[in-house]
Amino acid sequence: MKKIIFIFAALAIAGFCQNGFCQDNAQKLKEILAKMEEADKGIKTFETDYTQEIFYSATSETQNISGNLKYKKPDSIYIEQRTPQEQKIYIENKKVTVYTPENGQAVVDDWKNLINGDFAPASMISFGGNWKDISKSNVINYIGEDNNGYIIEIYPSAKKDWTMQMSVSKNTYYPYKAVITSAGLAVKVNLSNMRTNQNFKKDIFKFTPPEGVEVIKL
Repeated sequence: MKKIIFIFAALAIAGFCQNGFCQDNAQKLKEILAKMEEADKGIKTFETDYTQEIFYSATSETQNISGNLKYKKPDSIYIEQRTPQEQKIYIENKKVTVYTPENGQAVVDDWKNLINGDFAPASMISFGGNWKDISKSNVINYIGEDNNGYIIEIYPSAKKDWTMQMSVSKNTYYPYKAVITSAGLAVKVNLSNMRTNQNFKKDIFKFTPPEGVEVIKL
C-alpha cells in the first residue's frame, strides 16, 4: 500500500512540475510575442540579406540560395534571389509573382502568407506584426533560448506536416535564423545585414513585365 501511495504522490508531483513548466513557457512566449509586436510597430521598411540551405533527404542533395529582401508595410515584399538562379519575387496584395529572367517567364499565384521553405525569409520578417493571424491556424510555442536569442516553434494546428524553429534576437526582437523541416526536406535560413526604415523607390515592389516575357497565372 505504501508503495502505491508513493507512486501516486510521485505522479502528482511530476504533473504539477510539468504544468508549472508549461505555464512558465506560455508566459515567456506571451512576453516575447508582445515585444516582437512592439518592435515591429517601429518598422516602416526592412531590408536584409539572406541565405537558405535546403537539404533533400531522398537524394542527399543540398541546394544553397542567397539573395536580398526588401519589405515595406503593410504587405509589399521584393526578393532578389542571386544564386543559384536569378529570380525576382514580388509579393503584394495577396499575390506573389516569381519572375525568372533566364526563362523569360513570370508565374503569378496566390500568396497565403504561409511559412514554408520557399518563402521563409518573407514569413520571418513579417512575423512580429502577423503572429496573431498566424496563430489562428498554427501552434506557436516557446521551446528555449541560447546566448543570442529565444527559440520559437511554429507548426500547423490541423496537421503537423511541417515545423519551423525560429530564433528571435534578445536585443532587437527581430527573427534572424530559422530551421524548417517537412517530409524529405530541411531548410536552414539565416538573415544578415538587417536595415530598417530606409527609403525605397516606389516602383521596386511592383512587377512590370519586360517586353516579350510570358506571364502565367495559376
